Amino acid sequence: MSTGIVTGAANGIGAACARAFAGAGWDLVLVDRDEGQLVQAASACGAGVEILAGDVTDRSVNAAAVTRAEDRFGGVDAVVANAGVNLARSIDDTGDEDIERLFAVNVRAVIYLAQAAHRALSRTAGSLVIMASKTGLVAQRDSPIYCATKGAAIQLARALALDWAPEGIRVNAVCPGIVDTPMLESFFDQLPDPERARAESATAQPLGRLARPEECAAAALFLVSEGASFITGVALPVDGGFTAE
Repeated sequence: MSTGIVTGAANGIGAACARAFAGAGWDLVLVDRDEGQLVQAASACGAGVEILAGDVTDRSVNAAAVTRAEDRFGGVDAVVANAGVNLARSIDDTGDEDIERLFAVNVRAVIYLAQAAHRALSRTAGSLVIMASKTGLVAQRDSPIYCATKGAAIQLARALALDWAPEGIRVNAVCPGIVDTPMLESFFDQLPDPERARAESATAQPLGRLARPEECAAAALFLVSEGASFITGVALPVDGGFTAE
């Protein structure tokens, strides 16, 4: 039996990852600051699930997730650093609090999780998957800070892949395109015409629709599987062809 940790697991891609891993027989520790939705997400996974309500920008929460996985399930085979926040705002309109929050969640929290999980993953020759974004590969208008954080997440994955390869740990990033999630709805709500933005987002991807969270979860599950045993240091777009143009 394999054991995984998923952050940002209360909804969207994180909850989809939890369902996908549980469906493949994994035991899980699910982390999110929204305890109510986290309980609901865990209930969709069946047995072998522990929940941890907490903010991933707190180093101790990440350490507690690893400890919980080791104490309850005996180790950590994979970690999905999925927690993230978005911001649709020009650089001139972005204040210090916004900058700090985006880097805290999208970059610093991932670093904390990697630090917390390193020894555990080295014992199992496990995998770390960082949920990045297509905006870490190609830029997006009016979201410069978000783009910067996702670019940093991708480079972190690549650098850790090199550093941890001698220990047999694989590190990869998944780069979703425009995915139909609560975070996307929040993003649209910040725009002058949310309905128009939704329609344009769907047609912006060559496959002509929004991605489903389950499609990103399938990519994460593949990257931690034996089928991906010689894949490390990649930034895998799951974007309907967006970055191919």
